[in-house]
Amino acid sequence: MACGLSRSGIARRVSSARLFRVLRSVYSPAPCVDEWGRRWAAVLAIDADRAVLSHWSAGVIHRMLQPRIGPVHVTMPGSGRGGTAGVVVHRSRSLGPDDVVVVRGLRVTTPERTVIDVAARADDDLVRRMIREGEFQGALRDGAVRDAVAGRSGHRGLARVRRTDPATVEGALRQTPLEDELDRLLIRAAVPGLVRQFQVTGASGSVYRTDFACPAIRLAIEADGRSAHRRASAFETDRTREADLGAVGWQTIRFTRIQVSTTPGTVQRLIRDTVRARANQMQPALWRGWTG
Repeated sequence: MACGLSRSGIARRVSSARLFRVLRSVYSPAPCVDEWGRRWAAVLAIDADRAVLSHWSAGVIHRMLQPRIGPVHVTMPGSGRGGTAGVVVHRSRSLGPDDVVVVRGLRVTTPERTVIDVAARADDDLVRRMIREGEFQGALRDGAVRDAVAGRSGHRGLARVRRTDPATVEGALRQTPLEDELDRLLIRAAVPGLVRQFQVTGASGSVYRTDFACPAIRLAIEADGRSAHRRASAFETDRTREADLGAVGWQTIRFTRIQVSTTPGTVQRLIRDTVRARANQMQPALWRGWTG
């Protein structure tokens, strides 16, 4: 209407397929819109000036959650009701300027606020994985969730975040989603004596933290994510570490995200075969009868 169109003019263009209704009061000159178009439409349909993309929709934007089919989530400051088909509207009295960032021109809740919002409606496991993914992707700095929780009160998600991430437990948030996938494979392989985040001292006296370890047979299993190892210096550090641990009898095997996600059966078989070989060599009595 600001451009000079009347209600009847809009209706004629819709009926003649020159405008296409996306949501209530939101139209597109094209018959289909992509996911970003749906997000924009949701914000515009609720309140172009005050509505903020939030919850699961914001989690996808910050790469902490996987895309899923469903309504777009939007938060409005204040109280009250109201919404439209295809949009879930949340009301918040605590939404402030510090809770909002702009992504590709669209107002979105910050990663920390998004975790707290989702925590009010999700289980512990999902919240834990969000935090890990957010730190792994660089959306959350180390300790950001702890600081955000410390400065708030009255939000339903705070209790779950505190329980799931008590004071940002040291080391826990540095575990990557790839480690979680590898952990599931190791559970299915039923590897005896497996320890997660195990500390080992090398021949040089340096102390290293392994993703997974079987201390009885001195076997370290590492999740080798590309994002964490993309620099040449990281590559060199890993090789120095493996040599240092090798000097005291430790063997290290590594698996990439592609290996774990696309060929889990092969990864599981390699782990079983390596465990058997190390067990026969070092602790045959301890591992006798294990079938993996």
